[in-house]
Amino acid sequence: MKSLLFVISLLLSSNVFAKSKDEQRIWLGIFAKKNLATHYDFWAEAQLRHDETNQTMNQTLNRFGILKSLDENHEIGFLFAYVQAGLIKEYRPTIQYVYKTKWNLNSFTVRNRLEARDIENEEADSIRFRSLLRYAHILNDKYEFVLWDEPFVNLTHETWSGDRFVERNRAFVGLRRNFNKANIEVGYMNQYIPRKAQNVSEHVLVLYLFL
Repeated sequence: MKSLLFVISLLLSSNVFAKSKDEQRIWLGIFAKKNLATHYDFWAEAQLRHDETNQTMNQTLNRFGILKSLDENHEIGFLFAYVQAGLIKEYRPTIQYVYKTKWNLNSFTVRNRLEARDIENEEADSIRFRSLLRYAHILNDKYEFVLWDEPFVNLTHETWSGDRFVERNRAFVGLRRNFNKANIEVGYMNQYIPRKAQNVSEHVLVLYLFL
């Protein structure tokens, strides 16, 4: 418990990210997973990411694809995302692998994604690997405590992607509210982006709806 409280305090403290520029964001998202056939599901999501610091829409994201369950613990997916930030349009074909396990009141998930990033008017494409490690603990029949971290790693080197190995890191702490046919996840996320000029630490209020 002491180690868990220590991790949370680190996430909530901007002092961890020394010499970084602090910015505020609000992220809203809706996610749906619907069964198509035995072992196959359709995935769709839409996200709005608002820049509270500059009072502008920072980014919109739409992602969809097919998920295949290998067994109760393993799943693979083939996804495609369309992302727009201002006038910049990006396309992301993605291969996804998910491992999940449960014990008592706890669950652990690993979600790995290999993304090809194609930005309009940029000759060089980028390949990025990201791995989300998620822990959840059931508090009662309605609420779960959620903690996850997701580092992003560039496998190629382009000027527009920052030409850096660690592209960004996202760390989240929050609660999940379970309903009969939907779930809501709300919490705080820190997105840390290393940059040559000045690192950025984004403090994000996250509200996600899962159908």
